[in-house]
Amino acid sequence: MYRFSCIFYCRLAAILCVFLAVPVLAFDVSVKANVDNAQVFVGDMFNYEIQVTAPENAIVDLPSFVGNLGSFEVKEMKNEKVTEGMPKGTAKFVWLATLNTFVSGDFLIAPQQVSAVVGTDTVKTNTDPVAVKVATRTTGEETDILEVEDPLDDPRLPQWLYVLLIVLGVALLVFLGWFLHKKFAKQGAAPRLPPYEEAVLALKELRAKNYLAEGNQGDYFMALGFITRRYIERRFETDILDATVAELKQRMSHVAGLPQAYKESVVTLAVETEPVKFAKMKLEGERCRFWDEWADRLLEDTKPTPETERDVKNDTKGPAKNDAGNVSKK
Repeated sequence: MYRFSCIFYCRLAAILCVFLAVPVLAFDVSVKANVDNAQVFVGDMFNYEIQVTAPENAIVDLPSFVGNLGSFEVKEMKNEKVTEGMPKGTAKFVWLATLNTFVSGDFLIAPQQVSAVVGTDTVKTNTDPVAVKVATRTTGEETDILEVEDPLDDPRLPQWLYVLLIVLGVALLVFLGWFLHKKFAKQGAAPRLPPYEEAVLALKELRAKNYLAEGNQGDYFMALGFITRRYIERRFETDILDATVAELKQRMSHVAGLPQAYKESVVTLAVETEPVKFAKMKLEGERCRFWDEWADRLLEDTKPTPETERDVKNDTKGPAKNDAGNVSKK
């Protein structure tokens, strides 16, 4: 009887052990780690892969880190779940990392922990270590090429010489353009009329525009002031064309050969017509006729005498000759 009881209890204990062991073996998990190239060169990239086979509904926790994996730099990480081609109810969980290093030597990727969870059951396991050999691209016996061969001579011109040639080229082009401009400008320029003839022609062209008849006093007095000033400037060799009213008063007092009345009237014309030209004011018709006739009197009263014109021509063409053809002495 005692022997029977012992056998019973032993069998009962064995059955309990089997039931207690069932949760540990609730589902199967297999782990495999490998690299696509066990020997690489410094700087080369290679892939390190972990494959976990577990139930399809399992939650697999794969290693996750950013930066370095041991002695290797992690360039990229990918996770993937594959069910195609797998037995029914199972799946393959893939963890793929792209690694590289710039240090040569023999390295070992340490085991990585993987856990899989199905419901309340958890299975934890580790990968196998993976060896990687990183080789240099040289043997260490190479010599510097600069010690074997002399430095090559640079056939190019010095940089400063290029800059100098560019500057000289630009200067030559500028001078050539200026020379051609002066040459063709002289050829195309019409001969300038004497001051009196030029002023008479300019007044004729101004009156042909009928500014006063159209009520356009601004343009009329602008042109009249320019014509009379230019005539006086050329006729009496002074500088009044661009003078302001204040400057005109000062400069007219120094014009030699021009009657005093005309010196004063030139200033008066500028003062009276300044508001007309720039403020759109109007002068009375009688005053407009006065200045129009004044311009004619200015030209007639100050036009050069025949003797003066002859002297001007003699100064430009050479010594004047008398009736006998001899050079006259002044």
